[in-house]
Amino acid sequence: MQRNDYTLFSEGKIGDLTISNRLVRSATWDPSIIHSRQMSGEVLDLYRELALGGVGLIITGGFPVLEQEMLGEGTCAYDDVAIEGLGRLAEVVHRAGTSCPVVAQLEVSLLGAGPSAIPSPYMEELIRPLSREEICKTIDCFVQAIVRMQEHGFDGVQLHAAHGGLLSCFLSPYTNRRDDGYGGSVANRVQIVAEIVSRARERVGRFPILIKMNATDYLEGGVEIDTFPELAREIERVGIDAIEVSGGMWDCLARPEEALGFRPVPAPESHTRIHSPAKQSYFLRYAERLDLDVPVILVGGNREVERLEEIVRQGAVDFIALCRPLLSEPDLPNRWREGRGASTTDCISCNSCIHDMYVHPGRSEPGLVTCIYKQDKERHRVAQEWLASWVEKNVLE
Repeated sequence: MQRNDYTLFSEGKIGDLTISNRLVRSATWDPSIIHSRQMSGEVLDLYRELALGGVGLIITGGFPVLEQEMLGEGTCAYDDVAIEGLGRLAEVVHRAGTSCPVVAQLEVSLLGAGPSAIPSPYMEELIRPLSREEICKTIDCFVQAIVRMQEHGFDGVQLHAAHGGLLSCFLSPYTNRRDDGYGGSVANRVQIVAEIVSRARERVGRFPILIKMNATDYLEGGVEIDTFPELAREIERVGIDAIEVSGGMWDCLARPEEALGFRPVPAPESHTRIHSPAKQSYFLRYAERLDLDVPVILVGGNREVERLEEIVRQGAVDFIALCRPLLSEPDLPNRWREGRGASTTDCISCNSCIHDMYVHPGRSEPGLVTCIYKQDKERHRVAQEWLASWVEKNVLE
């Protein structure tokens, strides 16, 4: 049965962008791009396949806007971390002829540095707090990167402010315990995002700026279901065009499964063992608490098309984002729309793909991240062993 009349396959809007349907390819980290700093034919083929597969919007894997060394001496410049041939990615998606917009995700992760001096279960030393000068340099780099992504032909950008990256740490009261203008109140914790957006708007106008943020950190004293709505309203106020609702800080993986409610394996936003519908779309209850004027994008365990149609029809969520299912089935949106096969994805949510993102087995350089379970059962077995022992090997006693 075809599903052309489903709300899930109707047009939506993000800022001035018209999206042909409500299915979004959520950012999926691609270490091959970051390692080589160039666009390979393999990567371009992947994005072409995603566009042809019927997804309404593509959000790229995160592109770094600065390196750790850039917070030392010298001038912070986006050109220092630019990806060679980056504009070809947007060009390939647009030439696919599907009217699929592509948004570039921008991120900063600094090992050992953050808003405040707090402990981490992965480090012996306290996190080093950033100076105001370093914060200003970071803002500069984000602004330059947004301008450059517009020049490269992308249809928008997404600020990665989830999962324990630098912006995420500023938003969270667990990791941000500053007593200056960048910490304390909700408005102060959002200030770094506010300055990025306001300064970028001076140069890129109405160019869409989205954000991905945590609805929960899974940490006591962090963002959680009761405090998330106020944080999201403040983010909306600074001029963000859409909010993607996600969750989880890596620090939370030091907590046991009984406390978390899910198996602690990397990454905390990508839950495993979610075969039953009750365990899927696991950030929905957080999104349902929001009352915003900007579109809400729901990511996390979205697996069954009839359930997703129901979620969109209920109105709390405007778009549904998929990550792991599109590694397994790039053609999934077309298949669901045309009524081919099962109403569920064939992704089993095993997280073996995460293993390839971080370990790169059997390769001198990182390659394209794919569905290991479907391609190589032996690698899948090795990946599952790695996942099962990761916390034990990485969390300090």
